[in-house]
Amino acid sequence: MRIPVSFSVSEQPDETIELLRELYTFGKCENVEEILFDYSECEFLGLSASTIMDIILIIIVEYRKKTKKLKLFGRFPKNQMVKDILLESGLLHHLNFGHKIEYDKHNVEKFDVVSGEVGGDDKLSGTIATELTDYFNRCLLHQGMKLNNDGILFLVTLLGEVIDNCEIHGGEQATWYTQGHYEDNIIKNYGEMQLLFLNLGKTIYEGLEYDSSKETKERLEYFYERHDKFLSPNWNKEMIFTVFALQEGISRLRDKNVEGYETRGTGTVSLIENLSLIGKCDDGQVPEMTIISGRTYIKFDGRYEMKEKSFENDPAFGSGKKKIIAFNKENDIYKPPDSKNVYKLEENFPGTVISLRFYLDKRYIQKEKGERKHE
Repeated sequence: MRIPVSFSVSEQPDETIELLRELYTFGKCENVEEILFDYSECEFLGLSASTIMDIILIIIVEYRKKTKKLKLFGRFPKNQMVKDILLESGLLHHLNFGHKIEYDKHNVEKFDVVSGEVGGDDKLSGTIATELTDYFNRCLLHQGMKLNNDGILFLVTLLGEVIDNCEIHGGEQATWYTQGHYEDNIIKNYGEMQLLFLNLGKTIYEGLEYDSSKETKERLEYFYERHDKFLSPNWNKEMIFTVFALQEGISRLRDKNVEGYETRGTGTVSLIENLSLIGKCDDGQVPEMTIISGRTYIKFDGRYEMKEKSFENDPAFGSGKKKIIAFNKENDIYKPPDSKNVYKLEENFPGTVISLRFYLDKRYIQKEKGERKHE
């Protein structure tokens, strides 16, 4: 199996999902006795693609123990950062081979894979959010910085909401995962960080379509009707529902008549809004976040931002100000998005994966901090 130059669900989603499906098919086939993973030409290894591959392979290895064992081989990448991910956070680490190979670990920080199930430990999301925040602080130390108490509280709350969403919206049989990998870029004096939140279960669309509150169904129906005139093979119901789910105040469980549910639908909004504040680089590198759910691909790359819009007795958004990201120049949620940021995939992903790639740069953070003091 040749791993491509860019093995990433964010940058090459269809090709990556297709390769992952091939791995599952080959691994389950008892006529396949050996698999060689050729990473030699890989220049960028996305943490999400790497983790999903590892999850699939671990399942296959366990399955093949009961039938005909599978032998695994590999060729190392030439790219050092790809090699470090493989050894510290990727395939070799999860197969317990990473410790057998010497390499410089001082530039790397990892947050090992954590998983949970719907209906599991109620306190798990809070615990993992705290551990992720501690991990983020360890990465900041590479830049000689750390979070203050307000920053710690903010990040714990934000990450807890994201993990809660993974637990709540995946359906009864869903399993969720989170992982992180940070590495210093010695040449450019900043660090690059990848985080993933993975839910294997229902897609965002499936949760909204088949398991929403009465209030949300009514909102969805109106929203979908407003987009009826724009329907095409590249702007369909699944995509419309998925974009709708990102807006402030929208959740399949939202119900103004049930205590605790009237404010649902803010976790992902906060994640998107704050991504641009924490992850830019002094030389112009910008953070990116992608969401893949079912056949819908959504990319946040700074071209379109969440902005407050006022609504008055709107059947979908009610009254008052809501934070909206419509992915079009007018930020009009009742018009189709830019096809460069929201498009339909050929391959189907069975669940939802949120991939973040951002930078920690002391120069940029200090400059931003100084500018904010003078505002």
